[in-house]
Amino acid sequence: MKRILPTILVLLLGILTVSSQNIVKKRIKDSINKYLDQSFYSFSKYEYKEVIEACNRGIIYANEIDDKYNLALFYNELGLAYEGISEFDKSREKFLESLRYSEEIKNDTIQNWVYNNMGNLYSEGLQKTDTALYYYKKSLQLARKIKDTFEILTPIMNIGWTYIDKEKYDMALPYIVQSENMIFTKYGDDSAKAQINYLFGRYYMHKEKLPLADNYFRMSIEYANKAKLLEELTEIYQYYATLAEKQENYTLAYERLNKHLQLKDSLLDEKKIRENQAALAKFSVDDIKRDLKRIEAEKRNQETIIRKSKQVSYVLMVAGFILILLLINMFKNYKFRNRAISKLRLKNSELQEAKEEAEQQANLKAQFFSTVSHELRTPLYGVVGLTSLLSEDFPHLRENENFKSLKFSSKYLLSLINNVLQMNKIESQGVKLESIPFNIRNLINEVVNSFSFAISQNENQVHKEIDEEIPQILIGDSVRLSQILMNLIGNAIKFTESGNIWIRIESVAKKGAKHTLKFRIEDDGIGIPKDKQTSVFDKFIQLRPIEKNYQGTGLGLSIVKRLLLLFESDIELKSEEGQGTEFSFEITFEESAELVLKETTAQSKATEVIEKRILIVDDNKINRVVTKRILQGKGYECEVAEDGIEALDILRTNSFDLILMDINMPNLDGVETTKHIRKIDKRTPIIALTAVEEAQIKDRIQEAGMNDFIIKPYDMAEFHQIILKNLYTKVI
Repeated sequence: MKRILPTILVLLLGILTVSSQNIVKKRIKDSINKYLDQSFYSFSKYEYKEVIEACNRGIIYANEIDDKYNLALFYNELGLAYEGISEFDKSREKFLESLRYSEEIKNDTIQNWVYNNMGNLYSEGLQKTDTALYYYKKSLQLARKIKDTFEILTPIMNIGWTYIDKEKYDMALPYIVQSENMIFTKYGDDSAKAQINYLFGRYYMHKEKLPLADNYFRMSIEYANKAKLLEELTEIYQYYATLAEKQENYTLAYERLNKHLQLKDSLLDEKKIRENQAALAKFSVDDIKRDLKRIEAEKRNQETIIRKSKQVSYVLMVAGFILILLLINMFKNYKFRNRAISKLRLKNSELQEAKEEAEQQANLKAQFFSTVSHELRTPLYGVVGLTSLLSEDFPHLRENENFKSLKFSSKYLLSLINNVLQMNKIESQGVKLESIPFNIRNLINEVVNSFSFAISQNENQVHKEIDEEIPQILIGDSVRLSQILMNLIGNAIKFTESGNIWIRIESVAKKGAKHTLKFRIEDDGIGIPKDKQTSVFDKFIQLRPIEKNYQGTGLGLSIVKRLLLLFESDIELKSEEGQGTEFSFEITFEESAELVLKETTAQSKATEVIEKRILIVDDNKINRVVTKRILQGKGYECEVAEDGIEALDILRTNSFDLILMDINMPNLDGVETTKHIRKIDKRTPIIALTAVEEAQIKDRIQEAGMNDFIIKPYDMAEFHQIILKNLYTKVI
């Protein structure tokens, strides 16, 4: 008991010391909040002197506890106050100070405010619109980063307004269109609605669309009256009078100009109040400085008192520490237990960090593959499309060796891209087997025919042996089976020169309607060394003999092995170096009740000349040309647009039976364009024509109101099937 009492006393003294420090810190924070509220209130009343005084007092307290967040806010308010009294250089200086503190604490929201305020300073005060646009765009970049739609609206509208004032109307349009969408969906009040209608009025007046401009000016005045926007009403009536003059209605122009002058007189009275406040603030700067010196002296006295109390606290803490040492033996076991728990928590924390890092890497990988898919497939669409058009325009080219090489190279490149994306899709568990009827013999012929150029180049002979007991029509996933066979046959052709490739399929078991087939792909090529026969199924592993370079990604056999796992099967390898290679596997398919595959009704229409109007929207010129030529070859009448804005302009005066819409476009992308179209047209079929993977785009295009999608580069027959299906299926 005698040992415990002194210890309790020391602990109580320590608690009291900490408590006194917390009380001082709380008082400082209360003072900061008081001066911040005072500055906000005074600014709303144009009392700039009081704003400057409150901010400077608040800065002293914020520096006391190194409160960089509130320092950033105080300097931002000072910048606004100095701008209000036309001290533009001081205003810029204070904004930069606010920016420095907000960057130190990495507060994107405050940085966003400051950049927007600096844009206003350069636009209205310093009259440097190019610099103003730079700061507005910096503000917009940060607003998008923090994903706050309300914060995004302000810089977008400011950029549009600045371009309108610079008479760069076409550059202003995308920004005011985006502003209109946000204002009239969720975030706009009467003030914002008045401003956006005013900007549209000026835009359409410049474009000589006077009735449309008149309607926007009228709505702008209606909202401005509701919001009591005196300054905005003055400016609106000035341009409204100009519009009446353009319409040659001089009586109405005179009435609107008279209204403008009346509002201007009222505005001058309000400006006089602001100017008086600004003049008062300028003459009071010396008084503020004297008050600040007095406050700083008081703070120094407080610091002295706090410093002395800290010294006393340190003495008490040292005494307490000496007494606490007496308790060490009592807490040895307790500390040991705590150390064990801490280690366990640390391990758990490390595991959590590792898990989060792995998830982040997976997301980055998925994003990378998505980007690669789009950036490679878009130009490849042009290559594949142009080769198809050339073969139609110049049939004699089909037998030209150079043309055959071009066509083979484009297909080879597409195969490489698909292999990489297929591996990513398998690893992300994005592949599921389908059960559809297919003709096994036709499938083998199509696979072999796709390698006709490579077979002739390597001077090989391909032999097909298919068991007669195998039914003509089977049910299963023919697409995945084709991928397996194309990789195995492609490898056999690649590693065999002036030799033979055998494709053998035999029925090894039958149970009811289910047939187990054994596939064997053999060649008499270079073979695989014994020490490489296990590693060839790993990703990115390639056999590269010194005397020859065999191109490829090293993914083919890895994809084969993973696809066979979906079929609950595995692959076997037999090979001797210099003697050839045999790959074999077994898959069970179900026999189909159909004797032949049914043809779709749309196929019969595919050969007809169909007089329908189609709008093609794509920012890539080559892709527009290819798509247009392909459709015109089938008798369609086509018109093109290079982005969403041009498409909307065309649709205002024209109607179409179908719209092909690219997704990734500048100014207004395909999804947003479709949303605009669906506001006025619910029936016209819209098909997404995109190089993005189906899983990444399907939900977005359905939500926007699109009816279907085609992945570039596409199969020509499938392309026409989807076009026909949507032309003859009306939107409900």
